[in-house]
Amino acid sequence: MGKKVQLVIWIIIAIVAILLIGVVGYNLVLNQTEEVVHPEVTFELENYGNVKIELYPEYAPNTVTNFIKLVEKGYYNNKVVYGKDDICMYVGRDQEGNAINPTLGLIDDSIEAGTDADYEYTISGEFVANGYQKNTLRHEKGVISLIRNDYTQYVQTLTEESYNSGNAQLGIMMSDNSSTLNGVYTAFGRVTEGMEVLEKIYNEVAIKEPETAEDGSTTTSESDIQAFSAYPVIKSATVDTHGIDYGMPKTEKAFDYSSYLYNLMSSYYSDTNQ
Repeated sequence: MGKKVQLVIWIIIAIVAILLIGVVGYNLVLNQTEEVVHPEVTFELENYGNVKIELYPEYAPNTVTNFIKLVEKGYYNNKVVYGKDDICMYVGRDQEGNAINPTLGLIDDSIEAGTDADYEYTISGEFVANGYQKNTLRHEKGVISLIRNDYTQYVQTLTEESYNSGNAQLGIMMSDNSSTLNGVYTAFGRVTEGMEVLEKIYNEVAIKEPETAEDGSTTTSESDIQAFSAYPVIKSATVDTHGIDYGMPKTEKAFDYSSYLYNLMSSYYSDTNQ
């Protein structure tokens, strides 16, 4: 009788083990075959057509969250594609070509506009040079990257302030020769539809002539970026998150370079006059 009981127990254990192995195997196959659904943003460019961008939160979660929130709040509506360089096209200024960076009140409904809490914000750069190791998305044609300032060209010690100065302006890679941006800028998405629209703008829209000074010399406000003579307008920007709530981005108050420089110079002249 005892041997029969033991046999039954072993049979039950074998059945349970087989069932567990089956469940684990099924889940592994399901996870490997299940398609990852990424959020998608669509820019409707007036007189040109639509551009669809797939976003990758697995590489840059906070940057994607910030971008989604800005799109949802209408920040990019009526903004423009304002210029280009050898590898990139630039997006996100107003129709006069001015950089109007968002304030916290735009994305956070709990903050009243015009109050002390409604300050211009930035987000941390999600790239290797800034200590973030998970972003391995490479800069190549069609990839979307977050534009940031580079204060180190003026003051070499402002590395951290430079790395964490991005907020809303975008760069769209128009060349595969953009590897110099890898690890020092946040790549977070890719154009999946409408690349021909961007190429038409990049190749056919005329460049604004440099301004001529009274002495006959020519000047440009940003020598590295060639401004378009007519800015293509983003008529509307929409996002499909496929039902996922990405929440609010982590933000910090924007570094005020003008105030920093003023205080630095004031301190310098104060020390020299003592």
